[in-house]
Amino acid sequence: MFEKILLPISGSDESIVAAKLAIELAIVHKSQIIAMNVIDTSSVRQIARASGKTPGEIEIELEENGWHHLYFVEELAKDNNVRIQLLLEQGLPQERILRKAKELNANLIILGQSSKRGTPGMALDRFIQFILEQALCPVLIIK
Repeated sequence: MFEKILLPISGSDESIVAAKLAIELAIVHKSQIIAMNVIDTSSVRQIARASGKTPGEIEIELEENGWHHLYFVEELAKDNNVRIQLLLEQGLPQERILRKAKELNANLIILGQSSKRGTPGMALDRFIQFILEQALCPVLIIK
């Protein structure tokens, strides 16, 4: 039923809970998980200004953090003999998630809902609402 599960990973507690559920579903359905971290390019300059670092330094830090979170989920999947693919992308998260789901013919998107704000200027519930409205496959929201 769910051959490919797209799992956006942010490193939040909720995204880790979502990853654990994705792994359980992948075991039952013999699915492949595509774990994805998106560096939000719209926030790089804002973070750079606030931190006094260059946008390049911020991008490197975000990339390193993204891979750290992805490798953590990869270990969880491997410990459970679940096939997993890792992706790190740059852009607006909601656009990248939807584009990748379509490109990969994902059968399910699993999102961890955090109480924090999402993309600057877009409340997290609007971010999730956008994904729910635009996705071509089912979307599971984990709180």
